[in-house]
Parts: sequence; structure tokens; C-alpha cells
Amino acid sequence: MSRTNTRLDPVPDSPDASGDSHDAGPGTPPPPPEYTGTHSRDLTALRGENTATRLTGALGLPAAEPTSTVIAPMEAGELPNVAAIRGLRLDQLLLLTTGALVIIIVGLLAALSAKTTEAQLTATSDRFTQRLQSQARELGQTVSHTLALTSATSLRDNNYAFLTEVARSIIADNRNILRVQMFDADGQLVADSDPAAKLGESSGGRTAERRWASAFFNGQPVFEFQEPLDYGSQGGKGVVVISYSLEDLQKQLHELEETNRAAVRANTLRIVGLGVGFVVLAGVLAAFQSRRITKPLGVLTHRVMQLAAGDLGARAGTAPGAGREVTTLGVVFNHMAERIKVLLEDVRAKAQLEREVSLARTVQETLLPGREAVTVGPLRLAGLVVPADACGGDWWFRAALDDRRVVIGIGDVTGHGLSTSLVATSATSGFASAMTLREPSQVHAQMLITALNVTLANVGRGEHQMSSALAVIDVYSGSIDYAAGAHPAAAIYNRNTRQMASLPARGPLLGANVASQFTSRQAQLSPGDIIVWYTDGLTEARDGANRLYGTQRLAAALQTHAHLPADALRDALLADVRAYSAGQPQRDDITVIVAEFSPAPTP
Repeated sequence: MSRTNTRLDPVPDSPDASGDSHDAGPGTPPPPPEYTGTHSRDLTALRGENTATRLTGALGLPAAEPTSTVIAPMEAGELPNVAAIRGLRLDQLLLLTTGALVIIIVGLLAALSAKTTEAQLTATSDRFTQRLQSQARELGQTVSHTLALTSATSLRDNNYAFLTEVARSIIADNRNILRVQMFDADGQLVADSDPAAKLGESSGGRTAERRWASAFFNGQPVFEFQEPLDYGSQGGKGVVVISYSLEDLQKQLHELEETNRAAVRANTLRIVGLGVGFVVLAGVLAAFQSRRITKPLGVLTHRVMQLAAGDLGARAGTAPGAGREVTTLGVVFNHMAERIKVLLEDVRAKAQLEREVSLARTVQETLLPGREAVTVGPLRLAGLVVPADACGGDWWFRAALDDRRVVIGIGDVTGHGLSTSLVATSATSGFASAMTLREPSQVHAQMLITALNVTLANVGRGEHQMSSALAVIDVYSGSIDYAAGAHPAAAIYNRNTRQMASLPARGPLLGANVASQFTSRQAQLSPGDIIVWYTDGLTEARDGANRLYGTQRLAAALQTHAHLPADALRDALLADVRAYSAGQPQRDDITVIVAEFSPAPTP
């Protein structure tokens, strides 16, 4: 890097440089003829400009065009057709669900009760049957044993007629005994209560042993009880067979079964009646409770539809007995409706603020110069403001003071937001107005910065301060009259000598005090000089590691791109800052002004 000077060489004292240095005198060379008609000396009128202060995407900076979007208040729009929603209502679902559940429970209990009752009755019937059968066996065995004992003598004496009479008397005395038979040791029938029986028939292989078995007599089921008959025969023992009727037993069993079935039917009917009662009671309770729950929900649904239709005053009432969840839902809905109302008011206020900001931005852009470069003789100017917010606190100004001199101003109002942008706009207007307070020959940097300080102090009332730098340049002689108040010194780089220099000037912040004093200084430009004015938003830009861009990197970028014309150099410096920030948000407004002094060589 070439050697950097702290300031330009001061203009040597001479009669031409003393007094009113802005008037053309005998020692001031006339404008070179090659500039006449080839370069425009007419700077764009201050109030006739309309500039876009945002960089385009080609520079690598985020494009943020002036917004005219206004957030409209919340509108209901077309409400959904809730009448087209199909399905059961909640109270119907609750009623059906409760009824079905009660019916299932009662049905299961009824089935279980019927099964249990039937099992109990079956067990009772089995016990009764076994008892009757046992009684029948005991009776049959007792009769057969008694008959065997009493008939032994008659059988030994071959008194068969008496035995037949005994058998028939037994039948007559006991209606459950259907038949009595006696067989001798040879298995021959010797007595039978049945008149149709033929004595002498074989026993059919009966053995002389005590036993009983089921059989049929005359189509009726019977128990045959067999008892050995010992009558002293050498051939063995005879057999007494008694057929005991099961008709009474079966009749009693049938009656018992009928009684059991009647008991099961009665129990079932009783359970069904209780079940129906439970279903009706559960249905009434379910309908009542579901109504208590669904009615507040229906009211809440109606309030929601009112809110969706734009009625911000819709509120849900209390719902006692509807349950904690329904009550909580109503409370949350009321809170949500109140929040929507507050948010809508905030949106409306924000929309109004955006309209005001948009208007302020439009006014600010109207007062700021355009981004296009302008040429006045050998001096070419290009500047741009890149605000960090919708409205910025930076400003710059350019205007032709007369046929030879150009006024350049730059400023940075402390803070951000709408008020800051309004102060910056007022400063721009005040700066333009200060130029008209005196004759162009009497306008110089000290007068301009003093007038600007008074304007800002009156407008900001001590609440807003501003750093600023002003310069009055003679585009043909290259002389500069400049002043500054707490503003970064402009950087100067000479294309021919490749040396860096600056325009240092001291002064307090503008707007702090109406009586603040400012001084101006003078310097001389050399052919090939490039002057860069900037605000601290450029040098204080940070990368991902929170390191500042700084003046050294600015100087390096200036040297790298010094071969470019003023507008391209300006864009290159801004692109370098953006690349250094590496996607970090822009924290402050950035303003860059590039002045390129390139007079024709003297022959």
C-alpha cells in the first residue's frame, strides 16, 4: 500500500486564495474549452429528483424496494357452510353411546343371570332325580327282599297259586309296582302278577344275584329289581323280580323341569324389565347431561361464527354444570376474542404507521439525489444511501452553486426510525434552504454547516444530533472549502501517484446547541484525485466474527477499484462491504459519495 497522508496539502496563501475565494479573479483560469458543451454543468434540481435509495441485487445487497403494502384490518371473508356438515350431533352421539353401553351391560348381566339360574336349576333337578331314583331303588330292593323272605316256604312247598296271589296283591297295594315275577332255581317262572304270563317259562338266563337295571314293561320305562330267593333247593336259589314304574318319577321330573323353565322365564323377564328401566333411566340422564354439555358448546359455536363474521364483541357466557373443560373452553375463547380485538387494533395502527412510513420514505427519496452519476466539468459525482430500515437517518446532497462551484453535503442523524428519517429530511431541506440565504458568491462551508446546525437544533430540540460533512468544490481549479461536525474524514486516493490522503475537520455534533461553533478548512485537489465521503455505517459493518469493516479495508477496496468511474466505484465499495458482512443483518444506514476529479492535461 502506498503512503497515506493525514491531509491534503493546504492551498498556498495568495491574493487569489484570500478573501472571497469563490469569486473568479484574474488569477483563476477560465474553464477549458473542451468541457464546454461536452460535460453537463447542470446538476439535477433538488426538489425535482426522485431516487431509489436501495441498491439492486447486482451489488449483492438485499433488494428492498419502497413498500406500498398496507396491512388491512381482518376481514371475515366467506364463512364456511356449516349447514352442509353431515353427521350426528354431539348430544345424539352421547345418547346413542350411553344407550348402547347400557344395553350391552344389561344384556350381558341378563345372559349371565339366566345362565347362572339355569345351571342352578339343572343342578337342583339332578339332585332331585337322584333322590327319587335312590328312593325307588330302596323301595324296590326292600319289597323284593321282603318278598323273597316271605315266599321261600311257599316255593319250597310248591304252592304256586299262593305265590301268584301274593304277587297280585303287591301290585294292587302299590300302583308304582307294575309286575312281580318269581323264578325257581331251574329258571322256570313259578309266579307272575301279569295274568297273561305263562308259568313255566324260562327266566331268560337270569342269575340268582341282587341287582337292578332299567327296562321297559308294556311300553313304560321301569326299574327291574332282582333279589335271590333261597328256598332250600339243592339246585340253587330262585329269583324274585319286581318291575318298579318310573312314570311318577318322570312326571315329577317333568313338573320340575316346567317349574325350572318358568323360573328362568320369570327371572329373564324380571332382568329384562330392570334392563329396560335402566336403559330408560340412563337415556334420560344421558339426554339431560348431554344437553347441559352441548348447549354451551352450541352457544360457543355460535359465538365463534359471530367472531368469524367480524363481530369482535362476541363473547361466551358461563356454563355451570357443563364440565371444567367446557368452562375452560369458554374462558379461553373470551381471552382469544379479546386478544384478536387487541391484535386487530395493533394491525390497524401498524397499517397506519406503514402508510406514514411509506409517505415519509417517498418524501425522503424525493429530496435525495438520484443514484445516477452527474458530471460538472472535470468533476464526476455519484452517491447512494442504503438505509437499514424502511426510513433511514442518512442523507446526502449535491447542487450547483454557480457555473464553477459545486456543493456536496452528507449527514448521519443519530438513531433509527421514522423520527430520524424526518429529521434527516428536514436537514436536507435546511441545507438546500441555507444555500438561498445569501448570494452564491457569499456561500461557503462554514456558513452552510452553521446554518444546518441551527436548523437541526430547532427541529430536533436537542433530542436529535447529527454528524455531517460539507464541501464547496471549484470544479476547474480543484480548490475545496470543507467543514465537518463529528463526521468521518473523507478518504482521497490519487490514481496517478497512488497515494492516500484525507480531509480531516473537527467540530461538534450538529443539533446539540444552537450556539455551536464550526470552522472550515481549504485544500487543493490534484488531477486523478478520488474523494470518498461515507457515514460510519460503512466502516462499522461487521462480519460473522463481529469484526469491523474499518477504514483500512475501505482504503484497500478504494485502491483496488480506483480505475472504475465514480458510479461503478461507489457500487464496488458497497458490494465489498456486503461481501464482508457475509449475510449479517445491516445494523446502520450506509451512505457513500464518490467524487472523481479528472481535469484535462494542461498543454
